[in-house]
Amino acid sequence: MMSDKHSIVYWTYQDAPEHAYPGHPESPNRFGYFKDWIAQSPYPAMQRLDYAPARLEDLMAAHSQRMIENLQQETQNPPHEIDQAPTYVTPASYQAALGAVGATLAVSRKVMRASAGRGFAIVRPPGHHAVHDHPMGFCLFNNLAVAAADAVISGMGKVAVFDFDAHHGNGVEDIFRQTEQVAYCSIHEEGLYPGTGHLEAAPHARGRLVNLPVPAFSGTKVFTRLIDQVVEPWLKAFQPKMLFVCAGFDAHFSDPLTSLTVNTEGFYRLTQKVMDLAETYCGGRAVFVLEGGYDPLALSDNLQASLAALSGEADYPDHYGKGPDQSKDISALIEEARTYHQLRE
Repeated sequence: MMSDKHSIVYWTYQDAPEHAYPGHPESPNRFGYFKDWIAQSPYPAMQRLDYAPARLEDLMAAHSQRMIENLQQETQNPPHEIDQAPTYVTPASYQAALGAVGATLAVSRKVMRASAGRGFAIVRPPGHHAVHDHPMGFCLFNNLAVAAADAVISGMGKVAVFDFDAHHGNGVEDIFRQTEQVAYCSIHEEGLYPGTGHLEAAPHARGRLVNLPVPAFSGTKVFTRLIDQVVEPWLKAFQPKMLFVCAGFDAHFSDPLTSLTVNTEGFYRLTQKVMDLAETYCGGRAVFVLEGGYDPLALSDNLQASLAALSGEADYPDHYGKGPDQSKDISALIEEARTYHQLRE
């Protein structure tokens, strides 16, 4: 079980209400239920941080100057789509994107200054699809990638990124494809947008860039087994000083954009397991950054469950209950991944 050695949970929050597009699933409505909880009853261990918008030099740790300038220019026009995902921008989107990165940096830099601890940047717009040269997949800037790059630049040494969003975080992988100090591991639904994340997608970085595509209807047991048999050996071999987590909750069985079957209790248990790994291999340093999750009620439940696990609490809402939480046979995937990446317990 997770220790109480570092009980404070540093967190930031940005709901970006003016970054909105009619009918789009990535909207301020995602935070509709959670906003009430934030205002009334955060767990006692949670310590909210102030933050400032990211600066140009912060963004350039992960993005090209041309991309940054192009995005700023796009947002000077009326609301419109900028890619086929569809990703959209409004006149408020550039400042919203700067705020999301700044809120993420506030958490990661606090954890670095404290030399230990855990944190959660609860932000939108999300980030893990944004690549070095352009936004994509509902994502404008890659919030987590900027923070991970900042940690390396700040002298943290090696850092790792674990991604449990139902979609492959192609942007994180793209940005760190040639960066030996950053490892990336993703569990995601096979065949979903953006169509990347195949097991053998990064032959030049075996053991560092690890993709685990799982079949539709995979649930908590599948994620748990992969964490135990692939993710932990990956972390043990890489020996990072800090763990970043792409915390997408669209693997919940109610999500309208995916077909996985993790339940809210599952996200609670997964967060506990990830923090156990951070305690064992990363000195307790872990930063969660919100990515997907498009059923607003489920997102609120799952966020609270994850924050409960981080805070050492046992109570959280669960409006949908157990659900199907199916267990697929992934023995072949585990063996192939462990062999390909030379991972052994």
